[in-house]
Amino acid sequence: MVTIRNRSLKISPGGVVSLPLSARKTLGMAPKQGARVTVAVAGGAVTLQPTSERAGVRVSPRGQMELVGEARSLLEAGEARHFWLDADDERQQVVLHPYPVGAT
Repeated sequence: MVTIRNRSLKISPGGVVSLPLSARKTLGMAPKQGARVTVAVAGGAVTLQPTSERAGVRVSPRGQMELVGEARSLLEAGEARHFWLDADDERQQVVLHPYPVGAT
C-alpha cells in the first residue's frame, strides 16, 4: 500500500478531484484512457474502486473526476479542502482522507 500525504491534493470548489498517476495505476487505468469507478463513503473517507464501463463515476484520462453528494462534502470539510490518499494495488482500491481541520 502506498500513502501519499502532501498538500498538492485538493478538491476544487466545483467538486473536481485530480488523481495522481499512482492512484490511476492502482485503479488499473490504461495510459491515455478514461475509466469508471465506484465511490463509497465509509469511516470518514471516500473509497474508489474500478467498475464496469457503464456504471459509476467517470475518470478522465488525466485523472480528473467530479465528486457529488456526501463524498464531496466530506472532502470539502477538510482543512482548506486538502486530502491525502492510500493506494492499495492488491485490492485495486484508492481511499481519499480529508486533512483534519487544524492539522499542519
